[in-house]
Amino acid sequence: MHHYTTISLMMLFILMVVLANVYFGNYDIDAEVEYGIILASVLYVIVLIPFMALPIAVGNAIGIVCFNPFEEVQRQGINFEALPRICFRVVTKGIYRKLILSNLLKNRGTCIKSGLRNFLFEVVADVYIPGIDDLCRQFTVPNSYKTKHGTLFKARALNYCLEPGVSDLADEEWVVHLDEETILTPSSIYGIIKFIKDGKADIGQGAISYANGEVLNWFTTLADSIRVAFDYGLFRFQLDVCHRPLFGLKGSYIVIKQGVEKEVGLDFGPRGSIAEDCYFGLLAWKKGYKFGFVLGEMQEKSPFTCMDYIRQRRRWFVGQMFTALSGEIPLYCKLCLILSLSCNILMPLSISNIFLNTLFPLAKPNIMQILTGLLGGIFTFLYGFGAYKSLHVRCWSMSKLTLTCIASFVLVMPLSACMDSIATCWGLLNLNSDQFYLIQKETQKFKRSRSHGTGTITFS
Repeated sequence: MHHYTTISLMMLFILMVVLANVYFGNYDIDAEVEYGIILASVLYVIVLIPFMALPIAVGNAIGIVCFNPFEEVQRQGINFEALPRICFRVVTKGIYRKLILSNLLKNRGTCIKSGLRNFLFEVVADVYIPGIDDLCRQFTVPNSYKTKHGTLFKARALNYCLEPGVSDLADEEWVVHLDEETILTPSSIYGIIKFIKDGKADIGQGAISYANGEVLNWFTTLADSIRVAFDYGLFRFQLDVCHRPLFGLKGSYIVIKQGVEKEVGLDFGPRGSIAEDCYFGLLAWKKGYKFGFVLGEMQEKSPFTCMDYIRQRRRWFVGQMFTALSGEIPLYCKLCLILSLSCNILMPLSISNIFLNTLFPLAKPNIMQILTGLLGGIFTFLYGFGAYKSLHVRCWSMSKLTLTCIASFVLVMPLSACMDSIATCWGLLNLNSDQFYLIQKETQKFKRSRSHGTGTITFS
């Protein structure tokens, strides 16, 4: 029922925006006479820029229509027998010791309560972390460790695990990549087992929610609701329909065979280390591996401050730019990524249409009005849907939940688009920077040492 309601609401939302756009957005104006040929030409080019995002919008809509975003795997349908060993691998700088210990305890408990037995946890860090050896295997990356191509940051630590004599995982065993703040849920455990048992794909990724438990910043959490919607829309479409990471992968909740990870490797060099997740996904596609979607959500937290939000997005943009510019990845594997980056770069111009349309109204053909409404309707709906999908577990009243979802696209969507634009512009101005900013992840106040005073933390 939830799925059909979601589809109906999306169609109704799109229809309302399209009709409003056709009815109120058309003007009987000769732009060439009114503004001059040069300004009129510029205005029409700016009007066309948002249409670059149509493939992204349509991919999201197809994903939500074709697959039930409320589908979960139940324990009753899971066969735990003859299951290969599953390794949950956490890569960390090692500065958030309490967070790592707390989440290890929670995640181990979730695995045991879910009925999973053949599993282990590995923590890979730049420094030794006291107190976790009884909970998992710990690997400390030596300061002297260097890869052939000079890989840095998280990719360097992950590649260290693939070196002979480090981890004893067999090629047929599976690795689930987690960030240090990632929380497992029973549904994600069952989804991982189902994905492995089905055997239809070599690499999988699932959805992550950001509004569970304590929320430190409601604005950034609601801004991340678009990521939740993209998980169930665009990412579900690319992984379960196309079986390819058209727009890349995220860095956590990746499920992969150890042998596949060894074959692809993570020695991408310095520039491939900024967004190693995206680089890895496209390189694995090049090598012919098949991808799929993993049912069940994991939980993480959004950035605690707006500045951390911007810095996080800036790093993603720079890393994806380096991935798109890499000669190691063929053009067919990064066309969609290039499209996405182009939309990010031109986002300030797309946003400017809101103001330019008021100051310089234009006559537009109906097809343009309809496509503009389609685009706006889908993205607006995605914010509301992502907020609902994140918040419906909080047992709020329907009125509070509805008002929050409305606020997510009325207030949060335009402001978060502006912050994303700031992050993109910042990234373009500092494209050759080798910074790898690590956002604050512990809930208590965290004071950086003098050596980390800039907030820029690099793996040695």
